[in-house]
Amino acid sequence: MADARRAAVAALMKQEQNGYSNLVLKSALAHFPGDAREKAFVSAVFYGVTERMLTIDYCLGLFLKKPLNKLDPAVRAILRAGLYQVRWMDSVPAHAAVSESVRLCRSMGKSSAAGLVNAVLRRAGSVDVEHASFDTPQQRLSVLYSVSPSVLRCLEKSLGGDTERFLQAQGVPPRLCVRVNTLKTTARDLTAALEREGVSVERGFDENCLYLGMHGDVASHPLFREGMFHVQSEASQFACALLGAKPGQTVLDACAAPGGKSATLAQYMENRGTLISRDAAPNRVPLIDETFRRLGITCGRTLCADASEPSDPPVQADAVLCDVPCSGLGVMAKKPDIRYKDVSDLAPLCELQKKILTACAKCVKPGGRLVYSTCTVNRDENEAVVESFLKENPDFAYGSISAAPDGAHAAGGCVNFNTFDIKTDGFFTAILERL
Repeated sequence: MADARRAAVAALMKQEQNGYSNLVLKSALAHFPGDAREKAFVSAVFYGVTERMLTIDYCLGLFLKKPLNKLDPAVRAILRAGLYQVRWMDSVPAHAAVSESVRLCRSMGKSSAAGLVNAVLRRAGSVDVEHASFDTPQQRLSVLYSVSPSVLRCLEKSLGGDTERFLQAQGVPPRLCVRVNTLKTTARDLTAALEREGVSVERGFDENCLYLGMHGDVASHPLFREGMFHVQSEASQFACALLGAKPGQTVLDACAAPGGKSATLAQYMENRGTLISRDAAPNRVPLIDETFRRLGITCGRTLCADASEPSDPPVQADAVLCDVPCSGLGVMAKKPDIRYKDVSDLAPLCELQKKILTACAKCVKPGGRLVYSTCTVNRDENEAVVESFLKENPDFAYGSISAAPDGAHAAGGCVNFNTFDIKTDGFFTAILERL
């Protein structure tokens, strides 16, 4: 695994230069010639370190004479990768993780640091973080669950006493949730096909929402390539269901890339009517087109357009899905970069969210429906944005919610998904109707 360890360390060094973790790892694996087992090792070390960075740095810092950020970048990455293997990878004996880290240090031309790496890893591996002494409860949570103080303050403001439960849930690997493509198959047939391959299947909130016990690159699976399903969280699928899109209607997905939500809407529409899928990023619109092609969706048309600006050309839709850009605090388990964000000032983001909601509302026909959703648990981006919008738009009111998935919290026209109550993303959805 020497080459795999070196590849993981190189990726961690790249990640430190403010790269997106998923893109950094994808590039690293594309250039790594190892086999599937070695690539899985690279992924495990890279994501493991990224998810636990503050915890790892705390343990290392206890045994360093100078701050970790003052060390050579390669040595810093070797220490982090080594400690992750010692503490969290049961498949790697601790002594092997230490000795291989020392060997890697030398092979990367950092022999002068070999003694440091050996001594620090041997001692840091025994730190009991859960029972360590911290100056404040907030420092404990930040270190123990590896989230920035800024993220922690934001979570505590919205979740209060449930903050630690939420953070604990972010440490649980997310399950793979998919949507059956009802334009090509049925839940029964897809389930049977997957189970014949030994893939476990569990139903979500409705029969076409499935959790799969599938590992590896799902996009390479034949049934995925044939367009029998697409990946989409249960909470996001519920937002689409709440919109109530029907065959023959005009439906707008205002922030659509990469196309999963639009695909589910097209299925509710039975591929009949007009589905307009827009996104502001020119390089992301082709992702929606590719999703449509793979799934056999013909009722959709894509546009590059800024959802915060008036629709051009004008749109009058029966239903509009407004899944806005957000802080993403509900999907930290999937996107570990979010753990370290600076979210101390989200006012500009909240203003953008309200601007998008207001612009999308102008596209809704009288009697039509509008769903506002985010993948965050921050109330300032959720209930506060919707309440502010309703005060300024008396021609809109909350719609009714007949049912929500078990564990979701429905109140009025809003539904909150908290990951400690329901095994999906942290998510918020509001249903609005134009009077």
